[in-house]
Amino acid sequence: MFLRVPLCAALLCCALPAACVAAASDPDLALALTTPAMTEAKSRTCATPEPTAQERAKLTSLRRSFAQGPAATVGGTIQVALHVIHDGAQGNVSDEQIEEQVRELNHNFLGTGYRFSLASVDRTDDGRWFRLLPGTGEEKHMKQALAIDPAHRLNVYTCSPGHDLLGWSYFPFSFPEDSFMHGVVIHYGSLPGGPIVPYNLGRTLTHEVGHYLGLLHTFQGGCSEPGDYVADTPAEATPNYLCPESRNTCPAPGDDPIHNYMDYSPDACYTEFTAGQDVRMDAIVPFYRPSLLDARLAFEPPAVPAAGVPDMPRVLAFRGGWPNPFRDETVLRFSLPASAHVQLRVYDVAGHLVASVIDAMMPPGDHSAPFRAAKLPAGLYFAKLRVDDTPLTQGLMHVP
Repeated sequence: MFLRVPLCAALLCCALPAACVAAASDPDLALALTTPAMTEAKSRTCATPEPTAQERAKLTSLRRSFAQGPAATVGGTIQVALHVIHDGAQGNVSDEQIEEQVRELNHNFLGTGYRFSLASVDRTDDGRWFRLLPGTGEEKHMKQALAIDPAHRLNVYTCSPGHDLLGWSYFPFSFPEDSFMHGVVIHYGSLPGGPIVPYNLGRTLTHEVGHYLGLLHTFQGGCSEPGDYVADTPAEATPNYLCPESRNTCPAPGDDPIHNYMDYSPDACYTEFTAGQDVRMDAIVPFYRPSLLDARLAFEPPAVPAAGVPDMPRVLAFRGGWPNPFRDETVLRFSLPASAHVQLRVYDVAGHLVASVIDAMMPPGDHSAPFRAAKLPAGLYFAKLRVDDTPLTQGLMHVP
């Protein structure tokens, strides 16, 4: 139940004879090798935390259950809520890139039984969230504000993480199923056609979704048992950053799994999940993410056409702030059926302007914008949205 496609070169090893031979026989790879890039990443950097001792105990328990018999085959469609975090024009990826990313994700998971459908897209212009770091208060605030039904949705956040990170995720057993902390954060430049070479074919999301569904890095634990807790991924002492054939860093049998999506290889080197990894996901998802393949939302569902591309909102809507009441920060959400000039401002009860949040032309779709009131007195405020000549107002309660 997995796809293996031979691919023996990567963007970073184009100076090696083997890569040149591979490029000559693979038009897509040849194009990648010659495409100019705005940025060249030094190496893949994933900030998914190391499993804790308690989490390793859970994996050991699951491994023992594998020995008693194969896990039941699991499959279905996972609905994706994609959140674009941008800083002005920077990082505001196109709808076409998003759709291509979902297609790439589906291609990479062919044979595993898991499919992905784009359920919603929203965009948030916030410079601080754009430069997110894992484990910070900013990550918590962003996810708390933007996450959509985490038990039933894979929430994906694109931004420009600090410390040259390409992305991170959390394991299914790291938080309760409905925790807003679940989901995947990836660098916007890793989407197909993005500026980060050689990690711009869309496979960073595949790597992080692997973690989201319970897989460890192939080099986890080095040459020592139990490694990554999957029997058919050969032990690997260190991450692979290039694409060298016959790399073998452990005395155990088998070359390093350099083509595995859970290694650190460049995107062009990635081609496979193994059958054992598929079995592991099938064991973990029903136990720790039992609601994920039941795609019903706990609240208002977005309209999604058969092709999996979200419809544009049919009517103008201003949903106000979430959370509301709020302490330091709330997120103002609205939907536009067509492009329009948008003014979003916040006033106190005396009618004094306290914040101009948006004043710009906006495309159709669902939008969100943070409003921070930490330095303002507690009390009632009014968020006023003007779309062209149409005014809408929502109350906001700032509590101490």
